[in-house]
Amino acid sequence: MKLIRDGGGLFGGSPEDGMTNYSPTILYIDDESDQRIFLGALLEYRGFRVRTVRRGLDALELMVTERFDAVIVDYDLPDMTGTQLAQEIRAFEPSARVILLSGRAHLTAGELKYVDVHIVNGSLLDNIIETIRGLLELPAGPDLISTLQLDRQRGATKNKLKQANEVSDLRGE
Repeated sequence: MKLIRDGGGLFGGSPEDGMTNYSPTILYIDDESDQRIFLGALLEYRGFRVRTVRRGLDALELMVTERFDAVIVDYDLPDMTGTQLAQEIRAFEPSARVILLSGRAHLTAGELKYVDVHIVNGSLLDNIIETIRGLLELPAGPDLISTLQLDRQRGATKNKLKQANEVSDLRGE
């Protein structure tokens, strides 16, 4: 699929040159719908495929069935912090590339342990795009044996998510 380039537009420059044949898939988790819509549209314009969700549990559920090249997580989510979500993601997808968006300029090393990159809200959009592209140039994910182990872990995680959602539904969340 070729991307149509218009040389400018709403988000600045044209779509990325190196992304005409393959579109990396990004999962973006943010409870603010305006942010999800805006950054999602920007990423799509720049050649990424984007899935968005509002809550951490929704993200984990989606990750059980779909593969993502990178995950962008907002720090403040309704059901957990972005750093807690990053830890959960790494528990069953150790090679996941996790980007944390936060209004907090300073987070502890412990909070950033499971995060590849911390971007402070208000950063230039081009810097965010370049950070994502740079992160995706890291070595590819796990080998076949690791993938089979991850598939087993995903099955266990899917059961945990089902139980968590049932508890959440009972509480009316």
